[in-house]
Amino acid sequence: MQLEAIYHKPYSEYAYPDENNTLVIRLKTKKNDIEACILIYHEKYDPSLKGSVQMEMVCSDQLFDYYEARLSVGIKRFKYMFYLEDHLERKWYNQNGFFNYRPENGQFCYSSISKEDVISEVDWFVNSSIYQIFPDRFCRHQNTSISENSFHGGNIKGVISKIDYLVDLGVNAIYLNPIFKSGSYHRYDIEDFFSIDPVFGDKEELKKLIELCHDKGIKVIFDGVFNHCSDKFFAFYDVKQNGLNSEYKDWFHIRSYPIYSGNRPNYECFSYFGDMPKLNTGNPQVAKYIIEVVKYWTLEFGVDGWRFDVADEIDRKFWRELRLRVKEYNKDIVLIGEIFDEASSWLNGDQFDSVTNYPLKALIDDLFAYRSVDAEGFKLRVNNYLMKFRSSVTVSMLNIIGTHDTSRFLTLCANAEERFELAVVFQFTFPGVPLVYYGDEIGMTGEGDPHCRKPMIWDESKWNMNILRLYRFLIALRKRNKVIRNGKYRDVRVDGDKGILAYMRENDSALIIVVMNTSPKKVSGIIDTGDFSYTTNVLECLNTKTLYQLDANRLKLELRPYEWRILKPVLN
Repeated sequence: MQLEAIYHKPYSEYAYPDENNTLVIRLKTKKNDIEACILIYHEKYDPSLKGSVQMEMVCSDQLFDYYEARLSVGIKRFKYMFYLEDHLERKWYNQNGFFNYRPENGQFCYSSISKEDVISEVDWFVNSSIYQIFPDRFCRHQNTSISENSFHGGNIKGVISKIDYLVDLGVNAIYLNPIFKSGSYHRYDIEDFFSIDPVFGDKEELKKLIELCHDKGIKVIFDGVFNHCSDKFFAFYDVKQNGLNSEYKDWFHIRSYPIYSGNRPNYECFSYFGDMPKLNTGNPQVAKYIIEVVKYWTLEFGVDGWRFDVADEIDRKFWRELRLRVKEYNKDIVLIGEIFDEASSWLNGDQFDSVTNYPLKALIDDLFAYRSVDAEGFKLRVNNYLMKFRSSVTVSMLNIIGTHDTSRFLTLCANAEERFELAVVFQFTFPGVPLVYYGDEIGMTGEGDPHCRKPMIWDESKWNMNILRLYRFLIALRKRNKVIRNGKYRDVRVDGDKGILAYMRENDSALIIVVMNTSPKKVSGIIDTGDFSYTTNVLECLNTKTLYQLDANRLKLELRPYEWRILKPVLN
């Protein structure tokens, strides 16, 4: 037994309340090492209230197996340890280590299940498909003009004119890149946080847009840029003018005076761009100012959510304070952090509801775009990703295949539409909230900035209608099937070609199975759907003919190159 590979940590993704009165316990072991794993528990203060449960191996990654148990036993305070067996030995494992006998003391502890510690999703967000709009590049109202070469003149009226397009697409929410006053086309260097850039329009037009979206059942998410501002922002301008005598000098991280904004400025900024000085959110005055900004747009305009730029470069104390204040006046507002790396520590219920899921995008890139991993290796990596989070968190992750900061996914696929299509199917059927970057749904391409930010194509003769039909189908499918929005994910064992990717989503009343051939050749195999009882031996197949069923739990399939199917078993 490889003891050094065994891992558990209380009060983490390895021990957390999933529902009121339900505790989830996980254990990590070396892959293919343990033959039996039993969780032994008792009430913290009353050892007579005790029990044990066989832990289920829920998944594996490249190196480890993961076991899980859900305790709904009428106890809220737990002491527990693990009993492990392999073919040679048996061990007991508690917080003091490993023993050849059952120890009396040293058990792990989860002191109290509290409903306040259960991470609850923002319901409307989990049930949404999001559409990202880069305002300058989306749609220009015909009566407006373009001021500079880098500006394309997209505006609020232009978005209003395309609401019916968004309704037909089926999305439930739009995410707008920054619209506040700025000197750049991207507007991530904000000069005035309380004003709309006049190029976009005015506040009355913004209110009309938001009201129209709400009337159509579409939520609106703003982009909050609070890590930094423009060097023309009033506070930084005052510091440039008055130096040490400025009342705003502590609003920033300035190392020396006078201020130098050339190569490697003498103050902190976004990256090393001197025109975007970093705000000192540790200063209570700055924190108060930003919270007032969020409060103003949320209450005065009915904004439903915020995506926070460069969220991982802002102190955690600030995010915790902002969350407390914002949730006081709108408990259903969604707070999304832009974080490119592993972000589980921001998702413990005290900071963000969601993050931009770039780690999952990296896995999707490797399988569908770069083809640097096969389907079997991809599934192992996905399992490793899932075990980093509480299960209640994964359904709220903002799942992306492309944004304004990445090359278009169709370009990453070298314009291979079949692989692009598979990636979109995976994005919409995997746990999390799918985001559609404007233009992806009609087959737009572009490598890197600025090509990934080209203006939206409104000439329908240039649209890829097959891709558009796919997006409409998947958005509608997600709306119709709650199991896709909240169901548990589990990979499905495949006996056959390693190019076959198969997984299921399940809840108490429904099940779907997704199968796809990720390779350029015809493949065949048998998938094991698990211990499910079907009313009939018929599986509804949502995009092609029914598969051949061997028995109640096994399906034989043959798939053409890059073919995919979504199966809906009819359960008892």
